Amino acid sequence: MGRAVVMTAGQARQAIGEAVTARITRLFEACLAGMREDGLVEVYAKSWRGSALPGHDPSAVPPVPTALVVTGKAWSEPGVIFTWKSESGDPPYFQMDTPAGWMTQVVHAGHAVIDGLPVTAVLERDDQRRPSKVLTVALTGYFDVSIHGWRAWARDSVREVDWADPDQPTFRPAVAG
Repeated sequence: MGRAVVMTAGQARQAIGEAVTARITRLFEACLAGMREDGLVEVYAKSWRGSALPGHDPSAVPPVPTALVVTGKAWSEPGVIFTWKSESGDPPYFQMDTPAGWMTQVVHAGHAVIDGLPVTAVLERDDQRRPSKVLTVALTGYFDVSIHGWRAWARDSVREVDWADPDQPTFRPAVAG
C-alpha cells in the first residue's frame, strides 16, 4: 500500500483549490479545441455583442485563478456548491459541506484529492481500509455564448477508487446510469 501524505486542513484546501483550477483550465482548453475544430470560434467572435472582458473572448482560455476552497460541516448531506463565471474576475469559490470525520478520514489520511478531484466524503473502504468509494464532483467547463462567456460548475458524483497503483489511485470509469 502506498504511503498517504498526511495533510492539515489548510494544505487540503490548497491542494483542492489547485486541483479544481487545473481541471477547469483543462476543460476550457478542451472546449476551445473543439470550438476551433468545429469553426465556432469565429462564429462566436462575430456574433458576440456582450462585454469585452477576457472571460468573454471565445478565442482564448482566460486565466483561472486558484480556487478558494471553503469547508464547513454538512448539516444534512455532504456535498459541494460550485459555479463560476470567469467574467466576475474573482477566483472560483468552491464550497464543500463535509461530514463529521472528514478531517480524519480524508484530510489526515492524505486523500483530499484523488485522481485530480476533491474528496468530499469516504463512502466505503476496501480490506486495507483505503477509500474504495467516495463522494467527489464532476466538473463541467465550457464557453457560454449566450451571456456569461467561460464558466464552470460542479455536481456531486459518487466514484469508485482503483488502487492498482497504490501510489497513484485513480477513479474507475463512471457508469452511466
